[in-house]
Order: sequence, then C-alpha cells, then structure tokens
Amino acid sequence: APGEADVVIHASGTASGLACSLACAGEEAAIVEMSWYGGAMVPARLGLDFHARRLKLVSSQVGKVATSRRERWSHARRMAKALSLLDDPRFDALITREITFEDSPEEFPRILAPEAPGLATVIRYP
Repeated sequence: APGEADVVIHASGTASGLACSLACAGEEAAIVEMSWYGGAMVPARLGLDFHARRLKLVSSQVGKVATSRRERWSHARRMAKALSLLDDPRFDALITREITFEDSPEEFPRILAPEAPGLATVIRYP
C-alpha cells in the first residue's frame, strides 16, 4: 500500500517504477534500486515529500560483495547462499516456460518482446 513499506525493492528499470517505489515507501523507509539504467538519465521526484519522509535511496550492485561485508561474505559464500535460496520450490511458479540453448536464437525475440507473457524463462544448456 502507498506509504506503508519499510523497504521497497525496485527492479523495473523505469522512471514510473521508481516513482511508484518512492510512493510506496513509508516514513524513513529505504528504496533499494536494483535496476541498471546504463547511461540513461532517469527523473526522480526527490523534492519535499522525499525529504519530509526522510527516505533513503540505496543502490545495489551484484557484481561483487560489498566492501563492508567481504570479511564475512566471500564470493563463494554469497553464491552458495543464492543457490540455496533458489532451491525453494516456490520459485518454480515464476517460470513461464523452458527452452533449449539451441532454440534460444529463435526464441529470444519472443522472450524479450514488451508484450511477452510471464516473468522468467529457463534456458536449458546441454
């Protein structure tokens, strides 16, 4: 609900998604920005409401373990944890379809189309 979340994870990569995330954040909440915009300029409403509610906009980068966590979390430990979390069968509901690696050149245009149904496609490698 708008204005009630303590932490909002934003991963849509769109200005409207970021605006929605800011609106959903509650007082003193954190918005974790997981999108990658490349070199694009993205408008964000950081005016009075942003400051009045003392919101935090936090970036996320998955390429390496944060410096402040490296003493406890090696790359291998992080990978093992991610794989163990993905082993949860509830995530299977997110998979829309599976394709073979060999079929991927023909399937990619359909998978990446804006109107493509579903959330995730699994690519099976030989």
